[in-house]
Amino acid sequence: MILYVNGDSHSEGHDAVVRGPNLEHSYGKLLADKLGYEFVCDAQAGCSNDSIIERTVKYLESNSPDFIVIGWSTWERETWYFNNEEYNITASGVDTVHPELQDKYKQWVIDQSKPEVHWHKEFTAHEKIWDFHNQLGNIPHLFFNCYSHFFYTERQNRPKYDWSNSYIDPYDQNMTYYFWLEQQGFKPSNPEYYHYGADAHRAWAEFLLPKVQIVLTQNG
Repeated sequence: MILYVNGDSHSEGHDAVVRGPNLEHSYGKLLADKLGYEFVCDAQAGCSNDSIIERTVKYLESNSPDFIVIGWSTWERETWYFNNEEYNITASGVDTVHPELQDKYKQWVIDQSKPEVHWHKEFTAHEKIWDFHNQLGNIPHLFFNCYSHFFYTERQNRPKYDWSNSYIDPYDQNMTYYFWLEQQGFKPSNPEYYHYGADAHRAWAEFLLPKVQIVLTQNG
């Protein structure tokens, strides 16, 4: 039995105990242990949601996990390709890019502060994740948002989709990984990147477990 986890640095357990990835202390590994499953993690720090989908699809081409958990990243992130190199692009303004991409990146960071850009990114992510949810079909899966939620989707009266039990309320900020842990009284181990420690990862794994079990029951 395999639990496949994908996402960004949160799903790698960054700064849970020491700086950098801490897979053994990540919520995914703890959840896999609770389920008695083998743990496979394809998460990548700073990645875009397009990249998460692409890596998951590639994994599924030759593998059949028994359950998939994905923690979605923030909506603005992109993956750029230049000279056969892949660059994870975030709004931090400090990402490392090829010299020929530096001007483009600077302008891109400025553009992310424009409301219309954010709205478009959010709407696009909403549709892509919905399509991916349907693409997964009968493969049991559970999605959650790490930090961003679908705020403008609701404000602009865009349709809310019925995700059944496969997405922890994507329209509620308080149900994101970061804000849920904050409400439980946990403090980030690395506030700069909103990373949490091992105790928070244990709490999140315990929070996810019954939700995973519900999806498994539904899928027979």
